[in-house]
Amino acid sequence: MVDPRITRKRRRRLTVTILVTLLMLMTASAFAVWSYVRGLDTKINRVVAADSALAGQLSGDAPKAPGEPFYMLLMGDDRRPGETQARSDTLILARVDPKLKKIQLISIPRDSRVKIPGYSAPQKINAASAWGGPALTIKTVKDLTGLPIAHYLTVGFSGLRRVVDTMGGVWIDIPQDIDENTTHTKYGAATRVIKKGYQKLDGVHALTFVRARHSFADGDFSRVKNQQLFIKALVKQGLSLSAVVNAPKIIAAVSDNISTDLTVGQLAELAAQFKGMKDADLDSATVPSKNGFIDGIAYVIIDEPAFEKMLGRMQRGEPLNPSKPASGSKSSTSTASPAAIKPGTITLTVRNGAGVSGLAKTASDLFVKAGFLVKESGNMNQFVYSRTLVVFKTGTDAKAGVVQDELGYGDVVPAAGLYKFNTDVLVIVGKDWRTPASASRP
Repeated sequence: MVDPRITRKRRRRLTVTILVTLLMLMTASAFAVWSYVRGLDTKINRVVAADSALAGQLSGDAPKAPGEPFYMLLMGDDRRPGETQARSDTLILARVDPKLKKIQLISIPRDSRVKIPGYSAPQKINAASAWGGPALTIKTVKDLTGLPIAHYLTVGFSGLRRVVDTMGGVWIDIPQDIDENTTHTKYGAATRVIKKGYQKLDGVHALTFVRARHSFADGDFSRVKNQQLFIKALVKQGLSLSAVVNAPKIIAAVSDNISTDLTVGQLAELAAQFKGMKDADLDSATVPSKNGFIDGIAYVIIDEPAFEKMLGRMQRGEPLNPSKPASGSKSSTSTASPAAIKPGTITLTVRNGAGVSGLAKTASDLFVKAGFLVKESGNMNQFVYSRTLVVFKTGTDAKAGVVQDELGYGDVVPAAGLYKFNTDVLVIVGKDWRTPASASRP
């Protein structure tokens, strides 16, 4: 990571080097590239440039050397039209390690009861944003955690829709049905209902997903988990975008809807450093806490000893929740062990979801060669699947695990009423299809 105090000359060289390819479709000269980037810098740095208190909170906390881990605060801004400041809707402490390509995220529930500098009685942490903007929020989190915060980034939730739509949507596995049929959601019945299952969300549905809390028994706790899922999906798909022609539009959409002390060049360099980051290297957790009432007010009460231990693990770069199963591990409700299930006992439906001619037959032939019983093959109704899916019914999840093991990749997802098939497992061949490594084994 580049120290924020790097010279303007180095920023210019770095920015042009990284972005010139992405911007060449929009510009005709190096001067035009530089002018465009300077304009983006002005947009994203608009708050810190005018707030000396914010600049003061960030000064002195930069990493000692480029590439060293650093901490930054991510804030979701749910400001309504006409508001100049509002309570922060989302608050996430991030530890970013560019050398190891690891990011750790700790979500701080917005109703967490904390001491806000300058106020005698403990308050809900989201009040810091309304009372003192990003500067007071950063100071509050620094006092709460004892960690240096070198950078900050605020995302406007209302602008999130444009970012997602510019990216062409975000694929995410929705953990449960969402129905935000409340006055809090103003985008219409079609957008406040999201069914469980792996799917692509457009901008309005993505906004519903990250805002939803009335659909869950535990309210904000499930909301925080969903926001973590969304961030992981957004980061992964944002770093792997292959449509270079859309990159300038994406950069412009992001710059219109974020505020940060980082320059466009620094953000671009960070994105380049994390290119190819694995799912397991993005670790997330929520502050250990529980709901409670104090003096008749509902708060999230932080478990301070447990939180201190979590912060220690974060500082050491260790898993935030050491008891949590490793990323990518398969959970199973079936009593059968995947190792004990033979391919010859598994019936498959194979469908082409990528639109590549003959792909269903190619995949079917490979599964038959591996010993599986392919009962049906054909095409999906739409060729929109960027990733291969292994879909299971209740009780066939272990068999789906065997299929995934054979492939060496693919997302194992429940049918959840979204997919109809008459076999044990449905394989939807996506655009990521490649010959399984097992096919080359004797």
